[in-house]
Amino acid sequence: MNPRVNEILSIEPFTIKALWSDDKVRTIDFGSFLSDYFQKEQSIYFKILNEEQFRKAKTDGKTIYWENVAEMVDYDGKLVPAPLDFCPDVLFAQSELIS
Repeated sequence: MNPRVNEILSIEPFTIKALWSDDKVRTIDFGSFLSDYFQKEQSIYFKILNEEQFRKAKTDGKTIYWENVAEMVDYDGKLVPAPLDFCPDVLFAQSELIS
């Protein structure tokens, strides 16, 4: 199992620097990683590809997520807000070691 995201250290337009559970600092360039989605307004990823929304990224100690960006159907069949998150293994594979 790959390390997990412990803490977000900085957020720049479409790049996040984070401390991982192996005590290493890595950056993830979401601009490159999600470059195909900048023009696809119907995509869920398009919703985080603007600076204001992107800067709202959070971590739960495992991965990086954005609150209330996605939607899901609850047990009553209602559409409710949900977070958009990424598998931490995917983030690790897309990251670059800084220190």
